[in-house]
Amino acid sequence: MDKRSAIAKIKELAANGSTDGNNLEAVFARCFKAVEKTLDITPFDEQLSAGISLYEGNMVQMQTGEGKTLAAVFAACTEALNGGAVHILTFNDYLAKRDYEWMKPVYDEMGVSVGYVTEKTDRAERKEAYKKQVVYLTAKEAGFDYLRDFVCFEPDEMVFPEKLNFAIVDEADSILIDEARIPLVIAGDLAAEDGSSTAEVYEKVADFSEDEFEIDEETRNVYLTDDGADRAEELFGCDVYSEEGAPYLAKIVACLKARAVLKEDKDYIVKDGSILLVDEFTGRAAVGRVFPGELQPAVEAKHKLKITSRGRIMGNIALQYFARLYPKLSGMTGTAESAREEFDKMYGLNTEIIPTRLPCQRTDHPLEMYSDKEEKRKAILAAIREAWGAERPVLVGTESIEESEEIAAQLKAMNVPCVVLNAKNDTEEAAIISQAGDQGAVTISTNMAGRGVDIKLGGADCKNKDFVVEAGGLLVLATSMRESSRITRQLRGRAGRQGDIGESRFFAAADDEIMSKFELRKLAGRHFPDAHIDGAIDDKALLREAERIQRISEGDTFDERVNLMKYTMIGEKHREQTFRNRKSLLDGSHNTEMWQNNCPELFEEATEKFGQDELQKKQNLILASLLNEFWCDYLDYTAYLREGIHLTQVAGRNPAEEYNIACEEYYDNASETLPERMAEKLEALLECSSLDEYEVPMPTRTYTYLLDDMAEEFKTKPLLLNVFDEEEEAPAKKPEKTNEPKEKKGFFASLFGKKK
Repeated sequence: MDKRSAIAKIKELAANGSTDGNNLEAVFARCFKAVEKTLDITPFDEQLSAGISLYEGNMVQMQTGEGKTLAAVFAACTEALNGGAVHILTFNDYLAKRDYEWMKPVYDEMGVSVGYVTEKTDRAERKEAYKKQVVYLTAKEAGFDYLRDFVCFEPDEMVFPEKLNFAIVDEADSILIDEARIPLVIAGDLAAEDGSSTAEVYEKVADFSEDEFEIDEETRNVYLTDDGADRAEELFGCDVYSEEGAPYLAKIVACLKARAVLKEDKDYIVKDGSILLVDEFTGRAAVGRVFPGELQPAVEAKHKLKITSRGRIMGNIALQYFARLYPKLSGMTGTAESAREEFDKMYGLNTEIIPTRLPCQRTDHPLEMYSDKEEKRKAILAAIREAWGAERPVLVGTESIEESEEIAAQLKAMNVPCVVLNAKNDTEEAAIISQAGDQGAVTISTNMAGRGVDIKLGGADCKNKDFVVEAGGLLVLATSMRESSRITRQLRGRAGRQGDIGESRFFAAADDEIMSKFELRKLAGRHFPDAHIDGAIDDKALLREAERIQRISEGDTFDERVNLMKYTMIGEKHREQTFRNRKSLLDGSHNTEMWQNNCPELFEEATEKFGQDELQKKQNLILASLLNEFWCDYLDYTAYLREGIHLTQVAGRNPAEEYNIACEEYYDNASETLPERMAEKLEALLECSSLDEYEVPMPTRTYTYLLDDMAEEFKTKPLLLNVFDEEEEAPAKKPEKTNEPKEKKGFFASLFGKKK
């Protein structure tokens, strides 16, 4: 589509009132008039251009303050009036409710029904909301509703739409990239393990020395040394690398990681007797997210908190896969360009950059490099004090809660007042960040603060704008290099909205964590400072290598997400099959005939006893319950398998291929056991005097949460699958391994085998 001519046509139709029909130009023209009438805003050409790109299914880059929220309304109305439902997936609940309330008058004027869903919305209200043509909600809540339907046993209890259509993802870089691999989980109290023993394990390993475990700094994982394994065997009375010792090993490693790797006020905070994870990209408390496997109870044990039950995982889906359930997808963010390749490869989305309405007047300074953290901190404090002395607003983006509080304390000692916004006090985030542009304001924040909330010069009401403009506008300071350049751009974008004047400065030190992790010393060679240097370093070779660190980090994380997809595609295929089959049993679109085909005599007996129609309903319900068990076991299997599949490289094979083959074989083999297991259920049913007497296994309670790192979830237990084919010869040093396939196959088969 020629956007320039389309925009001209839209404005012409809006001006002369000829807006009949539901083609793009006609709907956009009516929406243009509705916005003017209800919001007293005249949409810009750039907003119309963004709306067209969104409707066409593209990733749109639009800078902060340029009107992404309004652009989405044009696309949503056009889709809705042409018969399609639209979900607008926001960054958080606050934005879902705010955007719904803000834009509802436009939708009402357009005759388009609109609703919203937040974490506090009850099931009945959710069901009604999903019937609307347009729904505002977070990707997390939409995904949880999708998963909750998998554990429902009555069609009326299901709330999520049967068929998805179109999703517009706000802050798409965060949802589709930063959090893409984070799985949403539905768990239930179905024979769940009691995690209380984790506290006992933590006490036993609390005095393990550095000789008894090692830390992989790059992956942040913990491994027992030979001495550590011997000590563990003494403490727990078994070989922790055996099948019997597997649960102990998982707890031991988790407890050591909780003690030696995870840091309070950086990785998590303790609040109201609970562990709240800190999102590495935003610095906010990641509500509802937990550490994977045994790590969550291990951190609770570390702080002597009550060990919480999370139940057995009954279903999960990573956000990247959930987003792909929508046949039509588009997104908007201020930093799409740097992730163009990933949006294309992962989601098939073309990136379109919408120019700013007014030229950007923000001054972005190059990276300022210091020899050490102490010298860097001096420069940061000096920059804040100087700006505060001129009553110029300052927004400081820090890397951790600890750093934000340290800087605030140092400013207080210097008699410089400031407001701290971090995971410990993020409940009033929007209100705090809206005042960050006021005269003399100093706001200390962890990473990205208040996404979706404009920082207006002179405060939320712009009362002191003239003074702030004269002072130079908002000054953004970043205290360290981030692992993604998008975080850098997001921070810069907090200043200079809609043509405002502004400035950004970025600081780094040669001994920062990211510089050590990616070996700046090795990259820079003789240019690396071996001694303290006063002031900023102007060595161009060092600065060039420091900026290269960020590109290396971005490449690593991109490769990690691509690699993860190779391992999880097969699971998504199996999930879709299982979820679809289960739903068809409950909504009446399919009646299983397992009993009729596999145990006809027992079925005939049951028919005479209970009646055919009611028996069929019971059969469908029992199979639906069995599919829940089936899927729980499948997730357990993949978790065990994933831990050691990399060892297939020993046999010269591709780990991802071997993983997918093993999952496919397991799924098929387990499926074949379902008729036998259903026959057992029928035998038990016949022992009852009535159908109601037979209780179908259901979770007594369900939980929803997010795992912090999907890759970590599969590292909780040791390998229980031999990497060699039976006909292959195992390494000479470990001949005993050749006997493992049958034993391990039997172990896993017992998950689905006939009960003895």
